[in-house]
Amino acid sequence: MKRGIDTLIPVLGDQLSPDIAALRDADPANSVILMMEVDEEATYVRHHKKKIAFLFAAMRHHARTLEVAGWRVDYVRLDDPDDSGSLTGEVARAMERHAPSRIVATEPGEWRVRQAMELWQDKFDAPVEIREDDRFIAS
Repeated sequence: MKRGIDTLIPVLGDQLSPDIAALRDADPANSVILMMEVDEEATYVRHHKKKIAFLFAAMRHHARTLEVAGWRVDYVRLDDPDDSGSLTGEVARAMERHAPSRIVATEPGEWRVRQAMELWQDKFDAPVEIREDDRFIAS
């Protein structure tokens, strides 16, 4: 049986802070942060192309900052030929790559994303903990 990491931590494009709830007590040695540029999130409503480019640039910068701080980051770029195009699809691919025993996420800012996350436990047969987003701007 494939022995993986302890925790997969998805970090969304509106959660670019080292202080989000999912990272607070995580062990960088036994966790992987998953960051995803996916078509589903870029196109569910119309956005200016410059806004999407700015968001992806900010995500890439944050991923590098996390790596410098000692985190292992699995970053999926929009132009990756294997990019599934969806958050759930990319979590599925990360589950295969890393075989985590659980998923810990910070509550997303959108209900539709929260609903998708709530299905992950059954879909991936791993516990999913969704922690309250207690950042000032989100509370």
